[in-house]
Amino acid sequence: MDSKEKFLVDELCRRITEQKFHERDVLALLILLRGHSAVESPVRELADFIAHREKDRGALKKYVQHVVAYGQALANGTAAQLKIDPVFTAAAFRDSLNSVLAGLSIRVFPKERTDDVLACTMSLLQDVRLIHEKREIGRLGLARLAGDLWLSGSVIMQPKGVQVVFPVLIVPNRYSAPGNAERLGFSGLVEARCTKEKLRLYVGGREVT
Repeated sequence: MDSKEKFLVDELCRRITEQKFHERDVLALLILLRGHSAVESPVRELADFIAHREKDRGALKKYVQHVVAYGQALANGTAAQLKIDPVFTAAAFRDSLNSVLAGLSIRVFPKERTDDVLACTMSLLQDVRLIHEKREIGRLGLARLAGDLWLSGSVIMQPKGVQVVFPVLIVPNRYSAPGNAERLGFSGLVEARCTKEKLRLYVGGREVT
């Protein structure tokens, strides 16, 4: 990392530590850290998804493809197993992010700030298309259920055209009112930004309640 990159990362980390940041700052941070993180690590995988929004490879795409394959097996009467777990846990993301920062001699974040960074990352990944054999197999979105915020995957199970929504990434929801099965999603595109030193979620310029 050259001196200018280091200066930029230091400044972005300062803003995040002081809770004076926007999801755009997390976008910039992940792009800067991308080349300095281990291949297949959470930071590298999620930064790759942010940099290339239509993805035909990577851990998130494999996970969604696994769900699609399960639905196809059921439709064909074939035995199959389905495992629904987050691709990366919040703890794994925290360890990955802080490992990269420590390797660059930058002070690591406490749990609350890495959760904030993950929540912004999830917001940034809204509407990413997942591609298999040049065909869209699913999309990512933001949802909430009980005390958690989800980056959700959404696929259409054939032949009946049933939509299935499932968690891809999960972080404790300290950013909006809790959701439930009737209002799992949001009313529009979500923006994450700090107001009065607290990360909050907005839709159409209005705080989500």
